[in-house]
This record gives sequence, C-alpha cells and structure tokens, in this order.
Amino acid sequence: MLETPLGLLKIYKNDNPLEYKFNSLPLKPIEICSYEVDERYLIEFDKSTISKGDIITFCIGTEVRAEVDGGDCLVEAMFETDDLFLAIGGYDINNRDESNNFAYYFSVIENGLKVEFIDLQYLEELLVAIAWSSCEKNDYYTSVWFAADPCM
Repeated sequence: MLETPLGLLKIYKNDNPLEYKFNSLPLKPIEICSYEVDERYLIEFDKSTISKGDIITFCIGTEVRAEVDGGDCLVEAMFETDDLFLAIGGYDINNRDESNNFAYYFSVIENGLKVEFIDLQYLEELLVAIAWSSCEKNDYYTSVWFAADPCM
C-alpha cells in the first residue's frame, strides 16, 4: 500500500478493498521545464475484474478535504495543506459516439477520486496517477497539477 504524507492510499471496488501496485514515474513530468515533485506514481490494478456498473474509489486516509481540479477530460482531486500539495488524477474516456456517453467517468469525492464504469470498451486506457510536493519548491501547485496527469 502506498503511504503518502497525508495517509495511506486505499482503493475499493464497490466498497470492497482492491489490491493495487504503484510504479514510480519521472519526478519531472515535462522534461524541458522546471516542474518537479517529491513523489509521483502510476496506480495499477487488475482491470480484468471490472464489470459494467462497477465503481472504483481511490481514497487517502486524511481529514484534509479534496478540491476539484483538472481541465478538459482530466479530473484531479487536489489536497492542500500549509506545507503540501497532493493530487490524484485520471481521464474521462468518451465512447466516441454522438450521444456523448462515456465509457467511464471520474469525479472528485471528499477523500479522493471515484471512477464509474458504463462501458468496458476503453478499459485498457484507464490510467490514474498520484503526485505530491512540498510547498517549499518553486511552482509546486503547477508541478503537482502536471505530475498527477497520468498521460504525461
């Protein structure tokens, strides 16, 4: 289990604990800029167990309340304290039909992110990242914002 400065990251599938792995990502999500974070990981779990209608939650064990952040299809749960920024991010995937239905979609919950599955066609494209940085670094907010983007 990944221990963050705010508490353990726990993942649940339909309110039942879900095992996961975390793999280190480069601390500089954009090599040509100065944005750098303290820690950054890609969160992975067994996608073969997912069914239509399932709900996966990514929760941090903290009293700090997550704020909605992101842009376009990127959804981020941003946690802020006096000395730390932490974000969990994922992308909504549209199933590319004209009715604008989604294969899955993310939303920010009080202590993290939630993803709801409507269609499994694009399940392999599901990516979730987590990153954090102390507020002592330059551009810490922007750095964490970019670093929690799982596609960078």
